[in-house]
Amino acid sequence: MYHWQRRSAPSQNQALIADGRFALVKTTLLDYPGRVAAAVFLPGCPLRCPYCHNPGFVNLNRLSEPLNADMSLLKNFLAKRARLLGGIVYSGGEALTHPLLPELMETAEHFSLPVKLDTAGLYPEALYTLLKDNKLSYVAVDLKTSPERYSEVGWKKSGENAALALRSTLEMLRNFKVDFEVRTTVVPGLVEKEELQKLSGLAELAPLWVLQNYLPGDTLNPAWGNLTPFGEEKLRELADSISARVPITVR
Repeated sequence: MYHWQRRSAPSQNQALIADGRFALVKTTLLDYPGRVAAAVFLPGCPLRCPYCHNPGFVNLNRLSEPLNADMSLLKNFLAKRARLLGGIVYSGGEALTHPLLPELMETAEHFSLPVKLDTAGLYPEALYTLLKDNKLSYVAVDLKTSPERYSEVGWKKSGENAALALRSTLEMLRNFKVDFEVRTTVVPGLVEKEELQKLSGLAELAPLWVLQNYLPGDTLNPAWGNLTPFGEEKLRELADSISARVPITVR
């Protein structure tokens, strides 16, 4: 729905985030396992995954459609529809770095809605603040590639830093006994058997590891938009190569 149009300056990105608008999906059956939910997609992301299929959330003035909601609209919507929902999803971008997240959490609590959070897992301190206050019911953590390759998805710190942050996040989720899963998009040339095997030491901390196939199309880096995804047999082979360490689901 959101498409890359042209390059934006960082100041424009910051201004649009500060404007307080986001994308609201009023009903989703896909984003919160086992629940009918609403989903909020917050713009702005600290990473630059070249295969990202929501490039407008990284380069915000490349959205082909305006962001369709703000806090006022969300609260009015939930006042009418919250009783029909089983939860709300806060995603991104990266929800944990967005300035609206505290108000969004308060809104979910006001309407008694369980919250599912999607995150790259690189901000354990911010996550801890939510977990200690019992704000989250479900968390999905995206493991992008093996830690030493995180610079290739835009992480500005070291691979060791990424590994430490991810491990801290996953151990914290286990300790707080929150339902969670880890997810990895399998991408030719970036996330293959070697990377998955290296990630398995982190993923084994989770009750479930979800593998998703790369989707060609409108990607953040256009050169990555025409890759050929792995076939079903290859995807299953990759899943089997790591299934001894953690339960695997292929979506």
